[in-house]
Amino acid sequence: MDDGDRSFDQRDLVVRVRALLGQEIPGDALRATVLHQGMATAVRELLASLPDGDACDEVVGARAVTVHAGFDSTRIREAIRTAKSWKHAGVYPHPHTLAAVTRALCGYMPSLVPYASMYSDTLTPASPAWVTCCEAIERAQEARNASVGEGLDAASEHAFRLAVHVEVLLRYAERHREQSGERNDPV
Repeated sequence: MDDGDRSFDQRDLVVRVRALLGQEIPGDALRATVLHQGMATAVRELLASLPDGDACDEVVGARAVTVHAGFDSTRIREAIRTAKSWKHAGVYPHPHTLAAVTRALCGYMPSLVPYASMYSDTLTPASPAWVTCCEAIERAQEARNASVGEGLDAASEHAFRLAVHVEVLLRYAERHREQSGERNDPV
């Protein structure tokens, strides 16, 4: 399929995929199958429109500016803002969106904890700052491992708690990066 044969340009495909992913899964099998096939077709078209491997490597190199020593502050802050916005606005997110943001927040913790720990190593042991940092790490891990109650309200509250703890870890991780002189230059 060459560029002239494509029925959608990339922007139209992205909009189409997002619209399909935001739909509720129908209760009956036939409509669910049709939705699934539409999603699969749109995703295949989108993937086919992406540049080849060499061009992708250049894009990744250009985006590496935002990657800081093993964690992406921008992406993490976006997940934090999203989870917090649901509570502040008093709205319930789509269950799939809620699950994705919760998984992302849980996934960021293993990346941030080592940096927060390295930051605590620079502090005077048993000092108030050291104790606060160590307690923040422990509370974040407890929040990650906490069981989620039943229902959308409990799941939204869990995502909010994770966002609060990830935000604290991110601050410590960024302090470590600043102290150690690590830069956010492309790799």
